[in-house]
Amino acid sequence: MHKISEFKKMFPMFKNNPDIIYFDNAALTFKPYSVIEEGNNFYEKYSISTRTADSKLGVEVAQKISSARKEIASLVEAKESEFIFTSGTTESLNQAAMMLRSIAKPGKILLSYFNHSSNMVPWFENYDKSLFKFIFCKSQEDFLNNIDDETSIVSLSQVTNNYNEIYDIKAIYEKCQKHNVILVNDAAQAIVHEPVSINNSDVITFSSNKLFGPTGMGGLVIKEDLINKLSPKKFGGGQVQNIQEGCVWAARKTVFRFEPGTPNLAGIFQFKAAAEFLNKISYSKIQSIEKEVADYLYDKLAALENVSIASNKGDHVVLFNVNGIPAQDIASYLGHKNIYVRSGEFCAYRVKDVENFASSYVRVSISIYNDKNDVDVLINTLKQGLERGDFLGFL
Repeated sequence: MHKISEFKKMFPMFKNNPDIIYFDNAALTFKPYSVIEEGNNFYEKYSISTRTADSKLGVEVAQKISSARKEIASLVEAKESEFIFTSGTTESLNQAAMMLRSIAKPGKILLSYFNHSSNMVPWFENYDKSLFKFIFCKSQEDFLNNIDDETSIVSLSQVTNNYNEIYDIKAIYEKCQKHNVILVNDAAQAIVHEPVSINNSDVITFSSNKLFGPTGMGGLVIKEDLINKLSPKKFGGGQVQNIQEGCVWAARKTVFRFEPGTPNLAGIFQFKAAAEFLNKISYSKIQSIEKEVADYLYDKLAALENVSIASNKGDHVVLFNVNGIPAQDIASYLGHKNIYVRSGEFCAYRVKDVENFASSYVRVSISIYNDKNDVDVLINTLKQGLERGDFLGFL
């Protein structure tokens, strides 16, 4: 059993699993006590529908939801009226693609080779390929060179879950504005590592589960002048202003028109707690912790024979391969040793079309509760396995 650090003490997963070495934070982060307690707080003290408005608890729940919306929106410098609750980044991107279709001018849609499939397929499925031409970009320069008057939408990730292709969102947005192009920023990975702002995008999407919040919650942020032009693509209770004869109906004018049905109220309580937790830790602090661990990991991996690293020193996502051993075998071996990493393409299926990238890697993704001891356990276990030949039929 290794020593539990002060940061780890904030997360009950480490108390209940003291031997776990967790390096799959790009997929899902653990939850601090404060987030878990807020779920219980809702069920134990409130536990009624927001539709039960004419009551003391109903008013309190409505106020808490409004407060949560404001707190979470502030993560990306947005207004309450610009923030829509969703089930996660995947739904946010699907909703964005469907809603923007009604105002998008026919032309080019620029996507990154490094995009997650959730930031590719919704565009393919919602846009007529006879009217829209899809162009894949490899770099910042590639995007800037392709943005022109014929471009309709640009959709990329400020930070990716794989090859750490990081874009200067501000520069890309400035070019988009000059040509009346809509910029969609998938910030699922970025928001827990660096500042994200609606001032540099038209649309932002992110998930709660990657920023220490609950699963099944996310945000869709749409700049005010754009959201007022859009119509909902999901329908149900809570969004309707009136229904008239002839099957004519009108939606409410507020952001609620995009949130039909009973929301995940406990999840919203927890989402707010996660935003508060993140806001209490400065991005400079997060980056300092992660860089120290990332630098240490890079140096340790680089010292091993037959290991190739596809990331830069200091990256919070570190990709590597061991010559002659499939990435999945490495990940499975480590997983059976209670060391959690990931292998594969990480849903970035077009990366293999980019020069100098392998089709599969082992991914180590770092968060604020990781430390050098975690790295030592990972490296020592990997080193021992390689020295003993454990990867040959280890199961």
